Amino acid sequence: MTLSGMAREKEKNETPTGMQAKLLQLEALVARKGVHLHYDRLEAAGLKLKGGICKIRGEHHLFIDRRKSPAERVDILKDCLTSFPPTEAS
Repeated sequence: MTLSGMAREKEKNETPTGMQAKLLQLEALVARKGVHLHYDRLEAAGLKLKGGICKIRGEHHLFIDRRKSPAERVDILKDCLTSFPPTEAS
């Protein structure tokens, strides 16, 4: 098992409270980067939509299906943080 695989196993075994705390921390970090976070049911005309980040009227928005587990949400937020450019200093 790889190191990242072991880390994922550890996250799966975390208590709900620990996972929730990690989720809240990542949500705050995403917000500080200026990304609007949306948890919606991503389904249209019977099709399940993937979600992801997009730019609307010059602002970044991250859409996550609200049916995702906390562990899946944490993974998505981590991906967003690692791939999103740092905020510009004002």
